[in-house]
Amino acid sequence: MANEKPALPLVDLRSAAQAHPEAGAALDDFEAEFASDPPDHAKLAAHAERLRGFAAVAGPFERWWLSPRVQEFLAELGATGI
Repeated sequence: MANEKPALPLVDLRSAAQAHPEAGAALDDFEAEFASDPPDHAKLAAHAERLRGFAAVAGPFERWWLSPRVQEFLAELGATGI
């Protein structure tokens, strides 16, 4: 893959999730898959959907997830069949 993984804004996401243990667990799962080499596109999408279910985390996560750089990275993952 020619492009590097976009940086995950963990400080902001952890701060938003700290009052909600379930959101923290969902973030842990997303982070673990994102750190995989290479990450599984379908699993990332499933973890992202789970994170969107937590209002405190949804805003900062969506700003990152929907950014052009992240979407380009995801498209590359999908195009390679990974």
